[in-house]
Amino acid sequence: MLTTTIAETLEKLSNACGVTGREEEVRSLMKKFLKPYVDEVKEDRLGNVIGIKGGKKNAPKVMLAAHMDDIGLLIKTISK
Repeated sequence: MLTTTIAETLEKLSNACGVTGREEEVRSLMKKFLKPYVDEVKEDRLGNVIGIKGGKKNAPKVMLAAHMDDIGLLIKTISK
């Protein structure tokens, strides 16, 4: 069980560098945070993190989806 609060977890995730195409830091944190709550953590070829929690055979299935990336911006020059 993790000893961090929800606020601390959200702060770590929002402060992690996750510019589009370079989401490694966020991906690593997501795997770490998911692990105690799911039966299996996988990463597919596109870099998506998938946490699987088994349940009863006829139980409803639930999917939570979110983006890991941030919009990046590079300033090359500033002029008047």
